[in-house]
Amino acid sequence: MNFSQRLGLFLLIVISVGYVYFSFFHGKEIYPSKPNQEESSAYNPLNQQNQYKEEEKSPETGMKNVKIFIVDKSGKIRSVNRACDKQSEKSCFEYAMKELVSGPTKWEKSAGFSSEIPQGTKVLSVRESAGNILVDLSSDFEAGGGTESTYYRIKQVIKTAKANTSSPVYLYINGRQANVIGGEGLMIKQPLSEDSLDD
Repeated sequence: MNFSQRLGLFLLIVISVGYVYFSFFHGKEIYPSKPNQEESSAYNPLNQQNQYKEEEKSPETGMKNVKIFIVDKSGKIRSVNRACDKQSEKSCFEYAMKELVSGPTKWEKSAGFSSEIPQGTKVLSVRESAGNILVDLSSDFEAGGGTESTYYRIKQVIKTAKANTSSPVYLYINGRQANVIGGEGLMIKQPLSEDSLDD
């Protein structure tokens, strides 16, 4: 083997070693990986809602999409999504009611959403049977706000209940069926329906 052949073999070895080194040990520097979702985009509630819908289609995830109804900045009652973990929650209906009385998230508040349900309202119990569901709220639910506010908070409860079950739902306040609510004496027809507040 003459000098030029040895030189050619040496250069071939150097090139091969260099290729292997940069391909396997510094691949991330030469070919940066695609950023993940958290790095590439800010929080987007629409993305979150789509994620929940996908999870709902995949029973193996144990997630279920539930709806709660809050008030947008124009004063209309609108639904927003929450993800219920069926493995950790006793009932996704009860979870929806607890999320409702908890009110909008920080992001929803920054987007102008609010709730007419008074702070401090608690879900005392949710009793589900084969025939109906009884939702018992604390007396804070009736506190203040006047007739319009009371009307809207009851509507929030009605819409949330009907969006998350097909069973008849009855509203109780501190253990008593709520046929009249608030200082203005707003009448409620039960079980809850879209017509419950109609005269």
